Amino acid sequence: MIILFTNTPQAQDNDYTSLWKKVNQFEIEGLPQSALKVVNTITKQAKKDKNDAQIVKSMLFKSKFALILEEDAHLNVINEFKTEIAQSEFPTTNILESLLANLYWQYFQENRYTFYNRTKTEEKVDAVDFRTWDLQTLFEEIHLHFKNSLKSGLMLQQEDLRQYNVLLQVAAESKIYRPTLYDFLAHTALEFYKTDENSIPNPAYKFEIDNSNLLGEAKTFSEEIITSKDSTSLQLNALKLYQDLVQFHLKDTNPTALVDVDLERLNFIKQKAVINDKESILLETFKKSQNNYIDHEVSGLYAFEIANLLYLQSKAYKPVSNEAPRWKAKDALEICETIMAKFPKSKGAFKCENLRQNILSETLTIKTESYIPIQEFSKILVTYKNIPNLKFKVLNISEKQLERLNTSYSKQEQLAVINKLKLVTDWNQDLKNESDYQQHSTEVKIPKLDNGRYLFYAEYENDEKTFAFSAVQVTDFALVQKKINSNIIYQIIDRNNGQPITDATVKISYQIDYRSRFHTLTETTDVSGEVLIIKTKKRWTNIKVEVSKDGQTG
Repeated sequence: MIILFTNTPQAQDNDYTSLWKKVNQFEIEGLPQSALKVVNTITKQAKKDKNDAQIVKSMLFKSKFALILEEDAHLNVINEFKTEIAQSEFPTTNILESLLANLYWQYFQENRYTFYNRTKTEEKVDAVDFRTWDLQTLFEEIHLHFKNSLKSGLMLQQEDLRQYNVLLQVAAESKIYRPTLYDFLAHTALEFYKTDENSIPNPAYKFEIDNSNLLGEAKTFSEEIITSKDSTSLQLNALKLYQDLVQFHLKDTNPTALVDVDLERLNFIKQKAVINDKESILLETFKKSQNNYIDHEVSGLYAFEIANLLYLQSKAYKPVSNEAPRWKAKDALEICETIMAKFPKSKGAFKCENLRQNILSETLTIKTESYIPIQEFSKILVTYKNIPNLKFKVLNISEKQLERLNTSYSKQEQLAVINKLKLVTDWNQDLKNESDYQQHSTEVKIPKLDNGRYLFYAEYENDEKTFAFSAVQVTDFALVQKKINSNIIYQIIDRNNGQPITDATVKISYQIDYRSRFHTLTETTDVSGEVLIIKTKKRWTNIKVEVSKDGQTG
């Protein structure tokens, strides 16, 4: 629900203020029944005073408490709204119609799967009880009431939203973008028409957004004829509402409200349209629209959309196979910095700053082999973005420390483990800076290491939050596993030449179905470097194999 109601003294004398304070106190104390009694008193007084604002507000609170207290609350509340609509006048009627449509919509959202399981009926099963209707019937009813909320549109467009401060509590500066009651009610209806709900049966002539002119500039869009036999299509009605709003605001001397709805319209069509090359068409429209307001800060909003689209396209870059988007992130950054310099306090600059931070953000991952030979050079695969250099550390790590590290999910917890590890060696490594703000990969040489378990750690020294790590076991042992029926054969070989390792001690640890303590058994490899493990019928889990010989472990 977008409309919120407040205790604004402008529409209340001291009696109403006092009564609403009681409602608020009862609500805080968790006494909805007591609060509802006070709201009923307010309703009676408001009707006696012909105070429409208080009537509408009391109805909203009655519906809220009724939904908590009454078994058939939705039906009773909606029937009461219908009664009040029949007795009210413009513009109160329009506001109530919008609220009624939202009540139906809210009920559907809470009972979605009930409606999914119903088949379409020729007529309403019950003309009053909407809970028995099929999905299409309910949506047609919601559509009807949103249409009713926008009746007398020219008159609604003359109603300054500031006149309704008693009823509406809206976000800061939102009235710049929703200056009239028509804007407010139209955008409320659009929240329904823009839904992704796709379970309504589609006719053979289903409406689709396939006209590229709909992605044109505001004036072009405003003149386009939008029709379809599929008159109940949500997308069709959304487009018509957008067109009405654009036509209305094209006459404004201040372009802020027009640009806001125009961008919302363009992004909606981009999401829903089945138009070839729609991103290219959209990009051209953004550029033309920006030029239309080049000396006004709203041009920065179109510029942001251009930059954001380029940035999203840049993510498709792949070296060699897709080079075309490579420099689009850089182009996006330049656009953002231009707007931030030209209109530093504008909404466009604020959005550009957020995008700029994303473009400039650092990312880092490193990957090593799980096992590498003793005293042999190896490599780390480094994948990075916006990082010119790294500091590498090789650290000793035990199995328990590694388990603790792997179960630490915050960076702070991970660093607490890493900082306690013993340093073996470290070095600095420069990375190639491509200045394209893309992700790149390179291999870094690892120094020769003795037998043991190590953690390779890399950090970007200018940003303590940007680090990566990878564990490795340095050993000449390699394990080959074979299965014979339910039994297992472990063969230990030299990873450098493939020769079997005889007389090696093999220690197997395991649990039974994750629930028991760890069991262990120890065997010695034969002339083929093998040990036969005869398993029980019970399920073994978390199996760990440790190999040792002549002081070497693996």
